[in-house]
Amino acid sequence: MKSFMLLLILLIMPIISFSFAQNSLSISKIVINVEVQQELFPVLEKFMSQGNRYFNIPGLVTWRIHNNDTKIVKISFISEIPGWTDPIITTINLKPDENRELTQCPYGTNLSGNHVIVPATIQLSAKTDEKFIFKDSRNINIGSVDDMIWSLKSPWDTELLLAAWVTPSDPIVEEILAEAKETLPAKKFSGYNGSNVKSEINAIFNAVNNSKISFSKSNMNFGEIGFTHRIRLPEESISEKSANCIDGVVLFASLFENIGLESSIILSPDHALVGVRLARNSNETLFLETTMAGRGISDTNSSSSNTFEAALKEGLREYKSIVQNSPGNLHSVYIRQARAMRISPLR
Repeated sequence: MKSFMLLLILLIMPIISFSFAQNSLSISKIVINVEVQQELFPVLEKFMSQGNRYFNIPGLVTWRIHNNDTKIVKISFISEIPGWTDPIITTINLKPDENRELTQCPYGTNLSGNHVIVPATIQLSAKTDEKFIFKDSRNINIGSVDDMIWSLKSPWDTELLLAAWVTPSDPIVEEILAEAKETLPAKKFSGYNGSNVKSEINAIFNAVNNSKISFSKSNMNFGEIGFTHRIRLPEESISEKSANCIDGVVLFASLFENIGLESSIILSPDHALVGVRLARNSNETLFLETTMAGRGISDTNSSSSNTFEAALKEGLREYKSIVQNSPGNLHSVYIRQARAMRISPLR
């Protein structure tokens, strides 16, 4: 009899266990799919993690959830890159038969100090009533903070983020401006409150020229989907004594923003210029070929003032050439507009 009872208990136990699992798993009716971008770009992630939403930029993690249950379910979604970010937790209440999509953008200060491409793992989980209903991990690559990706889904869809490299508070920017203002009659910058903005721009150009940066017109491919490129911050351009066209425009745009001038970065598929308005909210703009700042007197056999005029003349020529011959390839990043969208400087 005892043997029979023991056998009966052994036969019943799996059924009881199975029934318990099924009851606790009304949650199994929650369908979860998750998509993770293969590469993390710190500049993108910083922007998105601050609550900014730019329709062209997807978050690192996209959850898609459907509730097949007949009751409301509260679910918490967690994503974390161990060693790089803290966990980010998003909790939602999902109604019966409801579909929901949510984005997570884990970010940590360690990302802003990364200057090489490194492999990492992102941990993903979802839970309800403190019980995990989903766990997964994905391999990703973490990019350098210096890297700008010019396009994600369509050409030029990330161009505004270029403003992150415009860093008006960079100490080297202050040093260049300190040198430049000593050449002005009033020994100070008045910006749009003064009467001669062009002379102040000239003084800044000459100070950059004196820094002996070697500028080059490197072959670029702006706008190509997936094309990434290292952009030097102003401090790096000065310390390395080397810059290409895009490095040059972020340097000059940083200098102009510091003294309150409204600047823009003019992009074509293979080159970049900087524009600066001569008056607040004015359409009158100077276009500057920044790479000519590094040629100096020895290359032009002329005065630095004439070098400045030559750079303006060349900048205007290039701008008009794009407008006349290929207007669809002209793209402008207005720094003031980017700041209004909370695209803040990397430093």
